[in-house]
Amino acid sequence: MKCVICKHGETKNGTTTITLERGSSTIVFKDVPAQICDNCGEKYVDGKNTKILLKKATELIKNGTEVDIRKFQTAA
Repeated sequence: MKCVICKHGETKNGTTTITLERGSSTIVFKDVPAQICDNCGEKYVDGKNTKILLKKATELIKNGTEVDIRKFQTAA
């Protein structure tokens, strides 16, 4: 797809690191599947994976996690 940020690049399959912060908690997910612009590097994570990320982060925060770094896995 054409990058909506730079309007010049095309996105390619890749992975990225996503950092989510809420209050005093910081959750980092590595190796998240994404479309990455070959021109500017903008990253696009699809809705399905975004939902998984937010659900896992919410669970971790509810359990009192302040800092967590993990490899992304689609299985809930």
